[in-house]
Amino acid sequence: MGPRVEYAGEAQHTPAVSVRPYNGDAFLRTTLFCDAAHPEIGRLAESLRRNTERDSAVAVFGYVRDAIAYEVGNWQRTASETLRRGRGTCTNAANVMVALLRSLGIPAGYGVMTVNGREYFGPAIPRRLCNRASERSRHFYVCVWIDDRWVRCDPSDDAAFSLASQHVNPQCTLIEWDGYDDALLRLDPAHIVEDLHPLADIDALMAKPMRTAMRLPVHIGNYFIGFLREHGQSLADAEDCQFRFEKWLARTHPVLFLAYRMLPASVG
Repeated sequence: MGPRVEYAGEAQHTPAVSVRPYNGDAFLRTTLFCDAAHPEIGRLAESLRRNTERDSAVAVFGYVRDAIAYEVGNWQRTASETLRRGRGTCTNAANVMVALLRSLGIPAGYGVMTVNGREYFGPAIPRRLCNRASERSRHFYVCVWIDDRWVRCDPSDDAAFSLASQHVNPQCTLIEWDGYDDALLRLDPAHIVEDLHPLADIDALMAKPMRTAMRLPVHIGNYFIGFLREHGQSLADAEDCQFRFEKWLARTHPVLFLAYRMLPASVG
């Protein structure tokens, strides 16, 4: 497991938590976006099958975490489409993992956090990007039914991204999962408004398109993620991260840098 990250708001804030009852059949179904019956999903799932459901679930987690490189942006893709692309949002990674688990006959669902969209990504994210996000956004993770209880895990951040950036951005701390205990991203509890789990079906949420106003920040945001993967280990802190990203963007993508500089540096 990664190091424990303490936050000043931890003792003062407790997110609203709502736990749904278990319904086995609902958590094994194929849906439009969770296409667990797709042949590609089935073949991969079988290759990850182990001697026990817990070991199989852990193998699926490890595969999805690192095979689906984290990005921000369009989440309107089925699990099989995301698998072919090899990258996706937190929603996409969770959806792939749920589809693989259901293909193996392991009940799985989704956790949905309502978060402060301008803060929960962490201190290293440029304000010009965060300030374009909604005050309330959703973050998705996975719930797995093991030994008659729900265990939660979050495959959102791939290891390459986490290991390159966790020292400047605590929210990116590498997540390992043993199948016994919850293993969620190290989000600041002060930034979590509500935590609802488990949901059997998030198709309606995945069908909603990204706001048009977010297209430019998302495009630049994925360049930022790429910058962290390539240069993150050499960054001193969050301030150094933002300063060097701007220099890198100006040098490698000057037109995009001009568009980035037109985004407001503060809210209001």
